[in-house]
Formats: sequence, structure tokens, C-alpha cells
Amino acid sequence: MYPDLIGALTCPTHPEAPLNLAPGSRHDADGAIVRGALCCPVCGTRFAIRGGIPDLLGPRELPTSPAQFANALPLTAWGYERFWRPYALSLLSGEPFGYERELPLITGLASPNRGGLIVDVACSNGLYARALERARGTADGHVVGIDHAMPMLRQARAYARAAGLRISFVRARAQALPVASASLAAITMGGSLNEIGDVAGALRELRRALAPAGRVALMSLVRASTLPGRVLQAALGTGGIVFPPLDALNRACAAAGLRLRAQWRYGVVVFSLLTR
Repeated sequence: MYPDLIGALTCPTHPEAPLNLAPGSRHDADGAIVRGALCCPVCGTRFAIRGGIPDLLGPRELPTSPAQFANALPLTAWGYERFWRPYALSLLSGEPFGYERELPLITGLASPNRGGLIVDVACSNGLYARALERARGTADGHVVGIDHAMPMLRQARAYARAAGLRISFVRARAQALPVASASLAAITMGGSLNEIGDVAGALRELRRALAPAGRVALMSLVRASTLPGRVLQAALGTGGIVFPPLDALNRACAAAGLRLRAQWRYGVVVFSLLTR
């Protein structure tokens, strides 16, 4: 993590309490804090920083579904962007949908060039986080990638550093974002809402963390309209991946206090712009 995040990162249990950097931390040549600890001034909990990544969950936080378990494997983290992610939306939507189409859409919805604190929730290898940092340009602010799987975060940090991008990565849950209420200028989430577990809790947390003028750019997968698609989705559902009907997804967002501003659907792939 970078010092930019000190003062903005909060305790998962006490989200209004900024974490303090404990004495004795080690910094990398580019200023990143690579080893040390963060402390909550309210409960006194210490969170270790290893390899440049604060771990706000600890070793007792385990995957809750087969899908989450797979994402926590180092092999999955290594192969995710190398073999699956570049082709995922083309396969799922049934039309050409590469990064050159997807990433401008996400950054256009999130508008990171407005500046502020920007979080890519359930970031996996940090694909959206890197796109957001590039699109932020010279605007003040900082991009943060959050995920529950440490191998994904390590790979995300490696990709960001190789690209020369100054992005912080933090291990935390989407249902307990380590930021103060109304502090985020933009939030993105790419596909992870389908396997995140407590969807309602995650959406409520996005609403809590979103600034009054903030934006949520959400890419999610909905129920297929064809029989073969529904059979495949039913099989994937045994591993903890859910595919809600589009109207159910929109109702869940509304129930969490998120207002739908715009939406596009391509097969089972849906992009949504949400605000408070």
C-alpha cells in the first residue's frame, strides 16, 4: 500500500476509525509500505502488512463457497488474466467484447478523472483498478483494489508494479469495506457480485461508502434466456455462483439505496451505473 491511503483506510469493525501506521514499517524504493502493521485506535486490533498488502481479514477468514475457494488458489490467480479474463465477456455475451470495448465503458461510467478515493471492489487481478488509475490522469486521488483472496491481490500488485502504476491493494471483504462512510468518489465491481455471497450486504456497503456525488460502475451477470445457458448456470450455481434475473438485480440495488441511472445488457452481461 502507498502512504496516500493512510488516514483513508479504516478498521473493518469500526469503519469510521482511521487506521494508524505502527512504528517500524518498511518502505520500498517507490514509497510503498511493504512491511509493518496498521492499528485500530478503537479496538486496538493490529493488521499485518506483508508484501505491500495490508491484511484486514487474517488467517481465520476462509472461503465460504467452492467458487471463493477456487479464487483463493495461487494457480487461479496466476491464470486468471492470462487465460480466462481477456475472452470472458466475448464468450458470455455472444459478441466481440474485448478489453478495448469493456475498459473504456467502465472508466467512462466511473469517471476517475474527477479525482477522489476510488475503490475496485473484489478486484481479482486488478484489471479495473489499472484502467481506473490510467484514466485518473493528473486528478487528485488514489485507486485501491480490494479482494478477499490474497493470491489474487499479490498478482494484482505485480501487474500494477510492472505497468508502473501507483495502486494500493488491501485484503478485505466487500461486505465490510475499510473506508469511512460517504468517502468514495467511485466504486467499480466486475462480475464478482455473482459469487460474493451476501449480495444484499455488499450492496448496502457500497451505498454506505459512496460519496453523495459518487458513482458505482457495476458489471454483473444475469440469468440466461436460453435453455443451454440456464442449464450451465444451474451447474455453476452448485459452486456458489448465482445468476439473478435482471429485474431482481435492479430491485436488490434499489433496496440497498442505490439508484439506477443507466444500464446496458449484452447477453448475460450487464453494465450498470448507480448513484446514491
